[in-house]
Amino acid sequence: MVGMVLDKYEVLQKVGEGGMATVYRGRHVTLNRDVAIKVLHPHLSASMRNRQRFAREARAIEHLDHENILKIFDYSGVDVPDCFIVTEFVPGRTLYELLKDRGLFPSEVVAIIGRDLSAALAYAHRAGIVHRDLKPENVMLRVDGTVKLMDFGIARFLDETSLTVTGALVGSPAYMSPEQASERPVNERSDLFSLGTVLYHIVSGQLPFSGNNPSIILRNIIEGRRPEVMELQPSCSPRLADLIERLLQTDPDARPADADEVVRALDELLAEVRIDPKTPEWSLVGYLEDSEGYERRLRKHLDEALLTTAKAAFARGEHLSAQRTLNRLLVLRPDHPEVLALLTSLHQPEPIESDPRVTSPRLMALGALLIVASLGLAWRFLAPEEPTAAVTSPPTPALAERAPLKPAVLPVSGPAEVQPVAVISEAPPPTGAVPLAEAPTRPAVPRPTGARAPEPVGETSGGAATPPQPPAARDAELIVRLTEVGWAYVFVDGTEVGQVRQPLTLTMSPGVHTLTLRNAWAQDYTTTFSVSAGERRQFDVTLVKKPLQLRFSTELADDCALRVDGQSMGALGGLGRALALHDPDSAHVVELGCPEVEPQRWDIPPGRVPGSTITLPPGP
Repeated sequence: MVGMVLDKYEVLQKVGEGGMATVYRGRHVTLNRDVAIKVLHPHLSASMRNRQRFAREARAIEHLDHENILKIFDYSGVDVPDCFIVTEFVPGRTLYELLKDRGLFPSEVVAIIGRDLSAALAYAHRAGIVHRDLKPENVMLRVDGTVKLMDFGIARFLDETSLTVTGALVGSPAYMSPEQASERPVNERSDLFSLGTVLYHIVSGQLPFSGNNPSIILRNIIEGRRPEVMELQPSCSPRLADLIERLLQTDPDARPADADEVVRALDELLAEVRIDPKTPEWSLVGYLEDSEGYERRLRKHLDEALLTTAKAAFARGEHLSAQRTLNRLLVLRPDHPEVLALLTSLHQPEPIESDPRVTSPRLMALGALLIVASLGLAWRFLAPEEPTAAVTSPPTPALAERAPLKPAVLPVSGPAEVQPVAVISEAPPPTGAVPLAEAPTRPAVPRPTGARAPEPVGETSGGAATPPQPPAARDAELIVRLTEVGWAYVFVDGTEVGQVRQPLTLTMSPGVHTLTLRNAWAQDYTTTFSVSAGERRQFDVTLVKKPLQLRFSTELADDCALRVDGQSMGALGGLGRALALHDPDSAHVVELGCPEVEPQRWDIPPGRVPGSTITLPPGP
């Protein structure tokens, strides 16, 4: 496909692939404008029913004209060999890619992204369109900070019920609404549930509904079984946490009335902390260009803004709201002097009421503040300490680049008439590598940095007895379990703390930590999480084997056409002479057609070493 001209669009480069189509970067040959070309997969375009569904997608979004929705320019029609739509080309990265890099986002950045997504949904819903597949992969952040909602591939007109596929679930399971998961009719509030899932994910770093397989995930969604946002991320904005909880209600009627209500709620959240995303200081482009500098400025700004907000809430008699705001401030800064000073200034004798049943509002406020102060002091003494010495561990493989999705396997029609045939032999394992399922022998390792050992119980030097201090009263317990046979080294906050093959139990101080599982044969698993005192958390991890890496000789022409397992992948030049093949346990067939040269074919046997590189043509 790369190098071809579709109507008036030159195909330049493959940039992505989905369940229905492949996406290419192209250029309008007369306007010299970059575009994105979404080409329906050949095996799908063979069906008129699929062509009609693809046409409905184009019709559904062609009239949408909103800053935060991907703009459609052109459509091929249903009676051409290659069925495609043409949209604006968005230079930037998906929210999914950014989330993989950053782990999670600050609440105010989440609010800015959520506000733009809500505005896009509100516009589409007014036009009678439900997106039905809102997820981080379908959200682009353009280099100028503009949020773009993409891929209305399974959107539908509310009055066009024939678009629904009977008995089929359409969408991504982890982001589905309970209505989609149970195959009930959906409306605009289904998109709001998916929006809540996205906001939950990017503010906490974890999906609200998890499980070892899609069936378990869908059951948890239907039953509403998940932790609250504040349990995973204590520094989350209380307003944002409340909004996410409303969006994730299993009953659609308990969610916000519409996306416009979500826009207003997020605008109020940002206004309360005096953040205007239209200013250069707080724009998304500033965050994309320098996230660390942005977060430093944000913490300094919130230090003043949250205290002002809490004082104003107390003045209005909104003690619970003030308490939650101060709690967030103490999580961000456990030893905040002005919060402690506020507690001291309010600690004044209160006159006794004649009726003992009457409770003074001021005493209630003081009680709330004392609770917050206790939380703050506890956080101060329980927070992870800086390590006094580095823990030395053996060299480990660098974090693998995220590879493109494994191409769909299509049968080759008829026998392949290509020569010569070469069989790639099994390469020996890399030196020092240990198979995924075989755990190496390692010495015992210490607890993670910052974990506190139980205090000794008995007499002090002065002879006075010290009461016992149960570890659970201060430490958190973490259980790491692999869902499939295998092993991995375990790192907490960058320090190796053990290896897991059977479930591994660790104790650590309350606070925010980063867990990493590493195996030379698998892609690194990393997640950031928070735990409170006495909490018991379990992570069920499935290690994903590293893909095979194909590399092609520079002696091959750029316009050589590559096919893998019967599917066209494009020209070598457009692929950068490299391709990643997932599932190293399966056999693959690689075919190459070059101008004026006999076709070549290589059979790659199953059971290759995960992450190994295969150079084609193979050397002598």
